[in-house]
Amino acid sequence: MKINYIIPAELKVIIPKFQLLTTMDALSEHIEALKKLESQLKKCPKIGGTEKLDEHPAIFHYFCGSSDFFICEYNPQDDRMFGYSILCGDLPNSEWCYFSAQDISISRYINIDYYFQEQSIEAALYKLYPDYFKKPLSLEETSIGKNDPLPETYCIFPYQYKKVKLGVILSKCNNEVFLSGDDETIFFRECNKAKQHNRSISEVINEYFIN
Repeated sequence: MKINYIIPAELKVIIPKFQLLTTMDALSEHIEALKKLESQLKKCPKIGGTEKLDEHPAIFHYFCGSSDFFICEYNPQDDRMFGYSILCGDLPNSEWCYFSAQDISISRYINIDYYFQEQSIEAALYKLYPDYFKKPLSLEETSIGKNDPLPETYCIFPYQYKKVKLGVILSKCNNEVFLSGDDETIFFRECNKAKQHNRSISEVINEYFIN
């Protein structure tokens, strides 16, 4: 059967070359995963793009044995990635750091996770090591009853709002919207309406990011 999918050049750059070879040998089995990865690549923040976020989007996940690398920022132009690194399960020395996409791609042992589910890096770390990492807000129970007051901060990844001194900041991945005055009042009015009709507040936030 003829396969009409061609792996984009910019996607090949972030897939370790030995994994890429095996992927191309069985391309039909990986098309959906590659398309998902391609979508993730398009929305990946540039370097510095997530520094104001409470939780960082885990755009890519690389792994090798007990080593994990979660990437939240990437500049294709200068080959830089930024994210969180755990080497050989060494949690005390795990850290936020920069990576070279080229260095990752030439490794014989590192693989990119084709089936990684979208979440924050903080959530992924907690799920892997709940006794070591703090449970992030996105994993907290945020069920809000009809008569419950709206919280100061709401987060169901990738949607979040945070009340600040002069208004409220809405965020989705690395995009932000600031509301104040009447706009802030309307937003919280819509959130309260959502509660009464059993709608998610995430739906209200998402409406502000629809082009």
